[in-house]
Formats: sequence, structure tokens, C-alpha cells
Amino acid sequence: MYSFNERIRYSELDENRNLSLVSIINFMQDCCTYEAEDGGVGIDWLKERNTAWMLISWQVKILRRPAYCEHVKITTWASGFRHFLGMRNFTIENSETGELLIYAYSEWAYVNTKTGKPERQIPEKEIQVYAPQEPLDKEFEKGRITVPETLTAVPPIIVSEFHIDTNHHVNNAQYVALACSVLPEGSAHFKDFRCEVRQQSVLGDILFPYVGREGDATVVVLNDPEGKPKLTARFA
Repeated sequence: MYSFNERIRYSELDENRNLSLVSIINFMQDCCTYEAEDGGVGIDWLKERNTAWMLISWQVKILRRPAYCEHVKITTWASGFRHFLGMRNFTIENSETGELLIYAYSEWAYVNTKTGKPERQIPEKEIQVYAPQEPLDKEFEKGRITVPETLTAVPPIIVSEFHIDTNHHVNNAQYVALACSVLPEGSAHFKDFRCEVRQQSVLGDILFPYVGREGDATVVVLNDPEGKPKLTARFA
């Protein structure tokens, strides 16, 4: 289990002076990368082995968004490994009262960056560093995100240098930001977020967004030029 403390900055807020979804994803992403670096299995370790942890899915449950200047503690831990897959939980809580604000579940694939294919085995050192613990005792949805039959196309998005991270593809938080950028007005105040990454995107790729409603949720799909989904996100 790994934690770090933060204070909510103005640059991390949404229009209501609360932590934005993209900032929530950034906090969680930072937490697991800090754990990797402190354990000696960070960026350099992965680069030497031509490997990377690629996000498969997020499920984020928001009980209350942290407010401007609030002190928070971000915690993560590996909750299991299976073949080339890693499962990981996160929590964000008020560091002064212990109030649970946000919790999440994520799945990752251990991939060879040269071939783009999953590695057959996760190095023992990484498993020892991450020391899997019991999963968070919370309910998360199973199965794929349901995509509405009726979707509305919105203008395409071109991937720019701003979206790219050290793995030379669109950063996880930036992928979420791109999905958020096409949400209809009035649908940004959600408590439940899910996303599935089907394909990575790189500099210059063109994404074709589609938006639809499914019950009380807004679903965003980012397709490639052939109409295959790269990312599916659900905001409820």
C-alpha cells in the first residue's frame, strides 16, 4: 500500500471549485507511478525492459469531490495479478478527518512496447514491490460498458503533442479529458465514471467522437477512422 498527501490547487478545479475528474485521474496515476519509482521499478526500469503498464479500464466512484484547498490523502495498492494483467485499487480521503471521498478500481496490461503485445510473465521484482493485498471491499460493475443504439457524431479530434506522455501515446488522464471535452452541457456533474481503453492513440491520430444516452448515463465513444472504438467512457 502506498500513499501521499496533497492540497487541492486552483489549477485542479472544475467550475464549482471542486476537484475535476481529470485531476482525480492524475492524482491516482501519480500515486501508482510514485510507488513504482520508490520501489525501483519506475520509468527507467520499464524502459530498459521495453515494457509498460497499459491501462485497460477505470471505475471511479465519487462520494464527494474534494474542494479547493482541502487536504487529501491518495492511496493505492495492487489487488491481484493474473498472467499479464494487474488489478489496482485507489482511495482519496480527507487527510484530516479520514472521510472517504473517492474510490476506484483499475485494470492494467503488462505490455512489450516494441511488439505491442502482452508479456507472458510479470517480473518477480515488480510483484514483490507491489505486494498484492485484499481488494477494496466495494461493489464495482462487471462486464463491458453498454453503448446506446443511437449515437450522435461530434467534430473529430486530432491528437496533439499536449496529449502525449513518456510512453509516446495519449496519456490516461488526457484520454479522459478528450472524452469529457465532448460531453453535452449539463452532464458534467456525475458521481460514477467508467472507461475502457481498446486501442492506444499516438501523435497525429484522428479520433471520431460519438455521444449518446443510456438510462441516467452519458456514453462517449472515441473511434478510429475505421469506426472501431479506441475508448468508451460512461458518466452517470
